[in-house]
This record gives sequence, structure tokens and C-alpha cells, in this order.
Amino acid sequence: MAEDTTRYIPKSADSYRGAQVIINSDRLTFNAKNDSILAYSNRDIAFSSQGSIYFDTGTTKEGVNFNKFVVNAPKIYLGLQDEGTDIGKLPVERAVLGNQLRLFLRSLLSVLEDIIGDLADGSFSQISSEQGKPTIGDAAGNKDMEKLRLGQIQDLKNDLSLDDLEILLADPDLCSFLSKRIKLT
Repeated sequence: MAEDTTRYIPKSADSYRGAQVIINSDRLTFNAKNDSILAYSNRDIAFSSQGSIYFDTGTTKEGVNFNKFVVNAPKIYLGLQDEGTDIGKLPVERAVLGNQLRLFLRSLLSVLEDIIGDLADGSFSQISSEQGKPTIGDAAGNKDMEKLRLGQIQDLKNDLSLDDLEILLADPDLCSFLSKRIKLT
């Protein structure tokens, strides 16, 4: 099923038909002195500004009540498309899970280090039947190393979730370091 990438825009106050409350003033201040401000909606809550929108928290960084900004939703979109024919549509690029990407890259670098080490220390030997003829791998001596490396490389490829041609991501949800929830522009 294709994901709907069109954003919902509520009707304007002058075109909405039904009961509504309109508060119009030069400035509005809502202040909860002892507890919280809560806003609930059956459909959407929209904030719009001709200027900037700020979300600020306190500065407590530790303890049970440390300050945080939490966005919790099955899908989180940051920004809207602004190029080509998709202007105003929701983004499709997935956010990268930094720790997972670091683990993947560490594994990739370890495999490359092992291969380079084997080449440098002679573990991967080359033989030539005659002087001046091309060298070939020593099949008996290199078979185990080749199996090990190919297995490690295949595991890394599986983590990428590539299609059969190994060009595109077959299912981004199966990629080990792409977010399943957050999409960016």
C-alpha cells in the first residue's frame, strides 16, 4: 500500500460550518501557574505563524524530571518537499539512526581492515606457474579466508536491504540504520 504523502489542511475559520470559538486579539497569553496547559483535538492541532515558532524547556539535564522535548507519533515528518512536482508534499527521505549507522560502519571497516591485513601479511597468497605469467590465488590457502569475508560482506549487504540488483533499497524498514518513523526533506 502506497503511503499518503499529502498533508491535511483544515478549513479556514470563515469557511468552516459548525460550532467554533474564535478568539481574536492583538496578543494572547495562556499561563498555568501550578500545572500544565493541555490541548486536545479529535482531528488535528495546527500552529501557524508569519514569524518563527519556538518550543523552549527548562535547563534541567538530569534526574527523574529532566527537561525534554518529546514528539511521539507512528510517523514523524520534518519539513515539506520544496522541489519539482512534489512541492508541499510530505518528505520521503528517512532519517538515519546514528548509533546503528556507526555500528554498521564499524563492521564494514573491520572487514576492510581484515582483508587489508590478510593481503599485507601474506595470508592471501598468490602463486605463479612460470616467471612472467599472471599470478593467481592459492586456492587451497585462501578458501577459508574467502568464505569468511564473503559471509561478512553478505551480512553487511543484508543490513542495507538492497534489491536483487544491489542498487536500490528493497524495503527501507529492513535497513538496519534507517528510521522507520522519521522522514526528512
